[in-house]
Amino acid sequence: MARFFALGPLVLVLCLVLCSSNSPTIMQSATPTPALPTGSVKGFTQPDSSTLTNASITPTNAAKVKAKDSVTQPDSSTLTNASITPTNATEGPTEIPQKCQYSLIKNEDKAFAYVVNISSSKNQSYKILIMDKNNNLFNSTGSNLQPLKIKFEWLKPCTVYNVSVNGCIPNGNMTFTSSDKDETVSCTNVSKVEKMCFNGKINGIQWNLSECIEITKNNSCKTEKKHIRFDTCNYTVNFEMPPVTPNISFNEAIPSQFKWNNKPTQCNDTLKVNCAYDKNKIPKIYDVNVEVSLLPNKKYSCTGEYPYKKQTIKSNKLSFNISCDFKRNYTFTNISQNFIDIPWESPLEEKCSKIRWQNYLATCTQKNSETKKPNPSASCLQTNSNSTRCSIKELWPYTTYECKCNATVDQEKYEIFSGTLQTSPAQPNFTMPIEVHLPSHNSFAIKCDNLTGSNVWNVWNGEKGIFTASVKRKSYEVASQNNSECWFLFSDLNYLTTYDIEVTAKNKQKLSTTLTATWTTKYNDKAIIGILAFLIVVTSIALLFVLFKIYLLKRKRTAEDEEILLTPEPLRRVEPIYAGGLVEAYKNKIADEGRLFMDEFQSIPRIFSNYTIKEAKKSENQYKNRYVDILPYDYNRVTLSTGGEDNYINASFIEGYREPKKYIAAQGPKDETVVDFWRMVWEQKSSIIVMVTRCEEGNKTKCAQYWPSLDRETEIFEDFVVKIRSEEHCPDYVIRHLILNNKREKGSEREVTHIQFISWPDHGVPGDPSLLLKLRRRVNSFKNFFSGPVVVHCSAGVGRTGTYMSIDAMIESLEAEGRVDIYGFVAKLRRQRCLMVQVEAQYILIHTALIEYNQFGETEVSLSEFHSVLNTLRQKNGSDPSLLEKEFQKLPKFKKWRTMNTGSSEDNKKKNRDSAVIPYDFNRVIFRLDIEGNQTSDPEDEEEYSSDEEEESNQYINASFIDGYWCNKSLIAAQGPLPSTAEEFLLMLYQQQTKTLVMLTDCQEDGKDYCFQYWGDEKKTYGDMEIEVKKTETFPTYVRRHLEIQSLKKKEVLKVDQYQFLKWRGRELPENAQELVEMASIIRENGHYDNSKTNRNVPIVVHCNNGSSRTGIFCALWNLLDSAYTEKLVDVLQEVKNLRKLRQGMVETIEQYQFLYTALEGAFPVQNGAVKTPPAKDAAQVINETTALLTEPNSTSGADQKEAEESTAAESNEQGAKESSTAEAPAAEGDGEKATSEGPTNGPTATVEV
Repeated sequence: MARFFALGPLVLVLCLVLCSSNSPTIMQSATPTPALPTGSVKGFTQPDSSTLTNASITPTNAAKVKAKDSVTQPDSSTLTNASITPTNATEGPTEIPQKCQYSLIKNEDKAFAYVVNISSSKNQSYKILIMDKNNNLFNSTGSNLQPLKIKFEWLKPCTVYNVSVNGCIPNGNMTFTSSDKDETVSCTNVSKVEKMCFNGKINGIQWNLSECIEITKNNSCKTEKKHIRFDTCNYTVNFEMPPVTPNISFNEAIPSQFKWNNKPTQCNDTLKVNCAYDKNKIPKIYDVNVEVSLLPNKKYSCTGEYPYKKQTIKSNKLSFNISCDFKRNYTFTNISQNFIDIPWESPLEEKCSKIRWQNYLATCTQKNSETKKPNPSASCLQTNSNSTRCSIKELWPYTTYECKCNATVDQEKYEIFSGTLQTSPAQPNFTMPIEVHLPSHNSFAIKCDNLTGSNVWNVWNGEKGIFTASVKRKSYEVASQNNSECWFLFSDLNYLTTYDIEVTAKNKQKLSTTLTATWTTKYNDKAIIGILAFLIVVTSIALLFVLFKIYLLKRKRTAEDEEILLTPEPLRRVEPIYAGGLVEAYKNKIADEGRLFMDEFQSIPRIFSNYTIKEAKKSENQYKNRYVDILPYDYNRVTLSTGGEDNYINASFIEGYREPKKYIAAQGPKDETVVDFWRMVWEQKSSIIVMVTRCEEGNKTKCAQYWPSLDRETEIFEDFVVKIRSEEHCPDYVIRHLILNNKREKGSEREVTHIQFISWPDHGVPGDPSLLLKLRRRVNSFKNFFSGPVVVHCSAGVGRTGTYMSIDAMIESLEAEGRVDIYGFVAKLRRQRCLMVQVEAQYILIHTALIEYNQFGETEVSLSEFHSVLNTLRQKNGSDPSLLEKEFQKLPKFKKWRTMNTGSSEDNKKKNRDSAVIPYDFNRVIFRLDIEGNQTSDPEDEEEYSSDEEEESNQYINASFIDGYWCNKSLIAAQGPLPSTAEEFLLMLYQQQTKTLVMLTDCQEDGKDYCFQYWGDEKKTYGDMEIEVKKTETFPTYVRRHLEIQSLKKKEVLKVDQYQFLKWRGRELPENAQELVEMASIIRENGHYDNSKTNRNVPIVVHCNNGSSRTGIFCALWNLLDSAYTEKLVDVLQEVKNLRKLRQGMVETIEQYQFLYTALEGAFPVQNGAVKTPPAKDAAQVINETTALLTEPNSTSGADQKEAEESTAAESNEQGAKESSTAEAPAAEGDGEKATSEGPTNGPTATVEV
């Protein structure tokens, strides 16, 4: 205990210690309360986290503790610890020196505590005593030359001391307190126990304080106050408890969830869970108490991390593996030659049953195969939560496959099944050519070409069998042989005899198709030597005669290259047709299966042989020709002026109507001729290119893509740079605006408009001639006075190209002269390029296009001119009908247009609301009761329909497919369901996968039943179909119901939005046309029909009472709005005409026709001189369905049904003759237009009024 009496400053360090590895909590304040004169803790410094170690506590601010000089502690021999007694009692009388005084001076620089100065006349040492309150003392010596410096280390905290010097008189106060030095408190982590303890040091001696505080969930992150007694000092400490070590857990399932089991309520920060299962992958961070998608069968290591005071407190470590067995029970079903089904049904164990698979990938690879066959294609569909089916197509017959299926989640694959199967045998695919050799003049050696190597698998399709070859003469078998290899020798045959050779291959099950060849044996060489000698003499004489005749002919030529023009065959005399006689002429020619059309067309020479084609036949130019038999004449071919000697391109100048070189007819550019094509466009200053084909049709290349796509923007073809500025897609054509630059001519730039017609079918001709009239209007809208010839091309540059040019020229003739000479103009075209207007169907199409133009004229109106044109159409002159009324009167009624056998049968009459509105057979909606889901069968487009051909499962409903603007069958016009047809109506919606349903009537109007209410407040069931209203919204003009339809045979639920228009009840027409337009706009937006590529194949179902009176107006308005939004053009007459061809009773009155114009007028008002589209405005309110139905008043239908009076000229000839074949000539394989029809054919529809 003697060390406690040492003189010197005292340093007190108070520490807060945390258990475990957590960071220590920093004390906020520490105020000492001394038992005697009070000492104070003037400074408190929070330690940096780097200083927190499991070591003894040291002051944080070392500068405040360490003394500035090196005063040492007095030797222990000089320090005593005894009771205080009077000096004279212990030592006796002492001589008092003269003038000896001492004083106590406080040291201000803090290097030591106090200085005892002695002032004496003698230079001697004096004994200095320092005593505390408990009479503990220690002594030292000092003199007037060497004062005593009292260090802080010698003193105890919060203690009062008294100084005395034997033999000297004090000068001033000799009492002082030891706690005048600043003290610093800091913390260091010294324990890993879940407790907070207080430890301290004085002069390096550890003092154990009274208690430790346990860290719990309840006191974590709380501020506490603690009273501590340290030796002679009392301290009050304010501090914050650290958080308890987190404890986390999880539930072993997918999806999983992490939980923080001991989360303190006072701690605000969020604990994150750090998980990793692969050291090469970046760990993922998850939140607690939320679902997380962990991967099955992975060894996870997870640790919770909690941020606290710039440090991270880690939880216990979780190591786990969610084990899942994904191997499923499966079967190979429907195994055929090239197809298998692999269904499996087996629910996963509960913990793995909710895995969200991203996709399934099934693969089949050949097993132990010597040859490599193409890989099959596979598709997998999860039919419900516990059932999945994979279908694998394009397998090869009699082949062993190893098939497996992997399911993918988060880019990890898991095997579902694997197995081995063998496909069924098939007919041997024996398609190799037969090679016939003549070992002698009366024998055959027959073998099959390429029956080795990689092609063997493509022959047998089963176990290897035998080949059989037979030789026949006039259908009688002469000889037959079997062999395991395809090699046969037939000898001892007749000389100079033609034999038919037949070769077949048979595996163990099936026989291949028969390969045939015809071969003729040679002469009897042994018996004909004499005859040959005679023939040699005769042949020599004949050869000399021929050479002599050739010599005479050459002498008659004026020059070596002079051509003698042959006299063309005389053409038939066909009189021009006047405008008023077009319909009658068409009827006469189309009668008797189009016999007159065929005779007239075939009388025009295909090629005029008096025109030479020398340049096209040169060997260096032959690769530039797409077809060997379609070559330009020399006299009018387009010559490239900048190509040097290589100036050839397969293109011809063509005259228009009284305009030379109006067109250039060209073949579709090949990859090798794209540069020549752009050179021609540049040199001829052409600004318009009309392309009447697609680049590929029927898997055959028709034309190279010689323009850049929007993705690439620019293509460079040697000297020519082609850029695309914009691209406009319409249903029947695509307009591209191109920029053409010639690198040889700096600063030059030309605009070229590229119009591609995409509605020409792969076979035949367009059924609607108005499409070509529309194409002509687009082309003419881009023409200007200074542009060069219009370049028109298809694939060969003759058939479709000549058809378009003929229509364009003959319309100009019709406008100028009031008559047309179609026969003469086609003959004139063929004098300029062979085979122009190539097939009879194209020749008929020219006639029907001119009839269409002459009957209806130009009825298309742009939006920019719509209002002025409409004002003109409405003007009346006295009692005369207006132009709008005259336009309506032009519309044909299509009497006896198509058959209606199914809807008119006795069994189905009761299913029709109106006997005047029955769907045509060719486009009625057919559905099947025995087909589940969205499987439908389309009816064939035939003139005659036999009910005997209808299967029992094909059901009838009064509904018709209606062509939309973007594609066919995008609308369905239906009558309001009857109670007896509600199930069929819902089944139609379900199988067609309809998403939008438009209802234009109330269920009852003026006491008449317009529509059976097939929905209700609660779920309703009709047969196998269920319907339920999930939500109802009411708007000022319509009600929107969210329906769910389900078949009891299927689990899939169809969601349908029903829009019921409320402003038509009791009226002929809606009072405000704009309200109907606004509802159509809302449907377009909600159903995503504004994008032309969206929902094209999902029809919108529209119904009123009879499916025509109001439905026809909506369908017409829907298509007209599509056209207006896309092309900024509308054609009301053509739209109504097309609707009348698809269903009876569509837009029958002039009032309905005028309503369409009025609706468009309101939809696109004029604002500031420009046409604007007004925004839709509506407010929604959820209402009770029953209340909404009860509050709707009844009304009557606005229009009576009129009897349909329809007439037509012909629709592909009512006798059922087919369109002309467009098969290719062998020399021009691949061009769908390039063919010659030898038999009678018919062209497209011509609509006429009788």
